[in-house]
Amino acid sequence: MTEPRINIVAMQDENGMYPPDIASMLSTADPRELELLKKVGRLTIEQSRYEEGMEWLNDLYNLAGSKDDPTVHEGWAGLMYGVSGAGKSTILRHFVKERGGPFETPAGVRRPVIRVSTPANPNLVNIQQAMLIALDCEGLMSTDASDMRLAVQRQLKEQDVRMIVFDEFTHIVEDRSEKFATKTMRGLKEILNESTYRIVMAGTEELISVHRLYGQMQRRSVGDLHVRPFDWEDEDDREEWLGIMDTIQEKMILKVEPELGSDDMARHMHQATAGIMDNIMKLVFRATSFAHRDGAEFVGKGHLAQAFERLRRGDDESVNPFGKPPVRRRKPTAKDDVENEDEKTNLSKRKNKRDDDDSFEKS
Repeated sequence: MTEPRINIVAMQDENGMYPPDIASMLSTADPRELELLKKVGRLTIEQSRYEEGMEWLNDLYNLAGSKDDPTVHEGWAGLMYGVSGAGKSTILRHFVKERGGPFETPAGVRRPVIRVSTPANPNLVNIQQAMLIALDCEGLMSTDASDMRLAVQRQLKEQDVRMIVFDEFTHIVEDRSEKFATKTMRGLKEILNESTYRIVMAGTEELISVHRLYGQMQRRSVGDLHVRPFDWEDEDDREEWLGIMDTIQEKMILKVEPELGSDDMARHMHQATAGIMDNIMKLVFRATSFAHRDGAEFVGKGHLAQAFERLRRGDDESVNPFGKPPVRRRKPTAKDDVENEDEKTNLSKRKNKRDDDDSFEKS
């Protein structure tokens, strides 16, 4: 088992931006709360899944060889898939940061690895546009597929790209016909044909259908990486999970009580997050915010219970593992809303107003 380590980065994307709901909380936080939340928000846990993913990517990258090597005739590809939030994007972001550049050389800019964000409604044109964005060549965008194909191929060669990572590649196959997905895969093949690029396609578990839709994937595949959530029933996973909880507890400014690494709390945390890394950080993030706003000296089970309720997102059946959340009471107050009030009737002017269009009579 790999000992968990902390790498300060996190719920931020590759541009250092937080998700909208997290950004909203940060924008209304006072300075102290902001300090607490950013400490949580920048934590990335380097654990066995993380190291396995980095090793898999490095192995695939090192297969690329030299473009001048006569023994290298075609590219290789692999799928990285798993449930949403399992940590795929974090692994990819760190790998691209380490390997991708850009690096200034006498011959020009070099980008050994690019990460392409697959559009939500993909077609060959906007996928090529996404590739040009990853290559920092937005100025070469066009609505003509042929022109952009040439631009993409030229920039891939000029910037000496060795590996292309397509993140969120499930967009190609989800809610799409097989004909559409197959056509798109063939179009990408034409762009990348006769090359030695290493291709990573990352997404949810639906991504494995690519093997069925694209026969050549089997021949070019180096093997897939399934990024799984932590399984409480697996002894090794449970031991590592306890280590992860201890690591988070240690790094938090506002500590959790009972401690996250205790058997009961670790089990509750697993129940609340389904063993998914992204869910851990979101849960702790919100619980920290609730604790600060309550003026508490620590993050308690009540704060975690409230955070769990916020993260349900339509799931009303799951039992809250931290118990019933406390009611956030306040003293009732009353105020007059006079913005649209009629002085004589005390009724809204809008309610009394009758437009000509309100009449049932025909003019």
